[in-house]
Formats: sequence, structure tokens, C-alpha cells
Amino acid sequence: MHSSDARVSPVAGPAGKPWTIALLSDDLALGRKLAESLGHHDFRFLYAHPQATGRFAGGLATFDVVLLYVARERADGSVLCEALGRHQGCVVVLGHRATGMERAWWIDHGADDCLSQPCDKQELLARLRASIRRRQVGARRSATLTVGGLTVSLTDRTATLDERLLVLTTCEFALLAALALHAGEVLGREQLLEFAKGSADQAFERAIDVQISRLRAKLHENWREPRMLKTVRGAGYVLVAGDAI
Repeated sequence: MHSSDARVSPVAGPAGKPWTIALLSDDLALGRKLAESLGHHDFRFLYAHPQATGRFAGGLATFDVVLLYVARERADGSVLCEALGRHQGCVVVLGHRATGMERAWWIDHGADDCLSQPCDKQELLARLRASIRRRQVGARRSATLTVGGLTVSLTDRTATLDERLLVLTTCEFALLAALALHAGEVLGREQLLEFAKGSADQAFERAIDVQISRLRAKLHENWREPRMLKTVRGAGYVLVAGDAI
């Protein structure tokens, strides 16, 4: 097997949509062996030499996670940097019994997780699942959220209502973002405090009801009969699209 080749492993996925894992190794024989040993119906492994990822249709960005197998004991982080440049999530497996300091070095340099051989198959699969979940949550939190005529951009930290820009304080935006992330779900005051933790506006911690009132005013809500930002007596607040509840 030529070192520049990319190969699909014989690990078969279920009829549905298994998670796809790009397994990169500078030793393709070892990479193939690892992919085969990790055979599981939840995952589909494709393996390649780190310099041959261009052979993957769509590149590394199309995979749910990258599994980097570092076969050489003294390998540096250049391959990791390359992988992270093309993908948001990467789990590293070191091909030797590594110290805690070595594993910490890889995590400090961008890896989601790091473990060393020999390692338990089920533990590695669980760590891959955890990395995928973190990436999915991150993607959700970087998305633009839409609730009825309200649009909240978590990346730009802006909000518009019926295409009109809302002028919000840091505290008000944190509160609105939390409600939009959990649209349709009743959030209690303690939950809202936790979601907005770190806000520079300390008044938020002292009077969340006041902040809700101010936010309703900026959403042009009738405080007696709000359409979107509703109070659920004894439970908290919920953001809905129009008169959904």
C-alpha cells in the first residue's frame, strides 16, 4: 500500500447515517489496523496519510471528527495544526504509552482529546462520540437563530426584529440569546442567570424581572399580553414565535 494513498476501510456502516471519521496516520498499515479494530455500526472510518487528505471528496470538513494516530514517538504538532486548519474537531491517539504531560501538550495545542496506546476500544469510541457532541453544540451556538420575526446572531452578537436592528445591552443580549437557544422551553430565573453568566451588567443578577421588562419593551411587547416573551407563572419565561402558546 503506497503511503500517499487514501483508502476506505472495510468497516461498514449501518443503513442509516453513521458518523464519519477521518483517520490520519503516517503509517497507513497501522492506520488500517486501528480502523478495523474500531469497527462499530455507529461509525464509518476512512483512513489516509496526513499528506493525502486532498483525496477525500470535500476535504476534512466533511467529516464529523478527525482521528489523528501519531505512530512516531517524537512526532511534532505540525500534522495536528494541518488537521485543525481544515477541521474544527480532532482527537489524537499516541502510538506509545504517553505521560500525562505529553497528552496535555497535544490538548493545549488544539486537540479535543488525547489518549495513548494501548487504549480500550470502548473508551476511544466514547471519546469520539464526546468530541462529535461538542462540535455539534459549538455549531449550534455559532448559528443564526430565528424565532418568528426575531433573528439572533450569536457570532455577531446582534438581534433584529422584523429586520429592524435591536439596540441591546450586554445583559439584554445574553438573556435574549439564552431564550432563543431554548425557544419553546420554559427557563427559570436560575437557569437564565447561569446562561447569562459573565455579563458585565451586575443588575441582571439582582433583578432579572426588571431585565425581562426592559427586553419586552425593546421587542415592542404588550406587558399585559406579550406575544413572544411570555411568563409562565411559578416556572419562569419562554420565548415563542407569535401566539404559539
